[in-house]
Amino acid sequence: MSPITHFLASWSTADALRLRARDRALATWCGVLPDADGLGVLLDGANRLLGRTGSWYYGEFHHAVLHGVFAAVAIPLALSFFAANRLRMFAVGVLTAHLHFLCDVVGSRWTGADDFWPLPYLAPFSQRLTIQWSGQWPLDGWPNMLFTLLLIAFAFFRAIDAGYSPVGVFGAGADRVFVETVRNRWRMFRRAI
Repeated sequence: MSPITHFLASWSTADALRLRARDRALATWCGVLPDADGLGVLLDGANRLLGRTGSWYYGEFHHAVLHGVFAAVAIPLALSFFAANRLRMFAVGVLTAHLHFLCDVVGSRWTGADDFWPLPYLAPFSQRLTIQWSGQWPLDGWPNMLFTLLLIAFAFFRAIDAGYSPVGVFGAGADRVFVETVRNRWRMFRRAI
């Protein structure tokens, strides 16, 4: 799935489990950082722009380095050192990393009918426990879009209802501006109807 969808799903999970702001942000990153193994796409693009022979770092390393149980433990473990409640954040971080994997197994197929993205759960050390689902949704398919829209709606609901949003992961000031803007628009909408 899209990194934006992973971000929103991880934040929503951390919010539903009532983590404090900093721990919620850290648990959210635990659900996003597995996609750091896809940064090879930047090298591939740079190589194409520079006229170098084709590289395929993205295809070679994405889902092969940080999409397994070891990353699902290592990332939350590293980030838990910055948490207010380390054990709770670690547990939720492991959960959001696994939610990332589940979302990828369910909805990360490329455009072709046979373009599945398998998930090597023991990566990068072994390919023995590779998970793949033959019903995997296309990355740009309607189920992924609907899921993302529902997550966006939840984020707006939380901004109106609770006074904070996923924008808080990037900073409290930005979150205050976003929440106030959403609340003002919501009040204007309610007065108009």
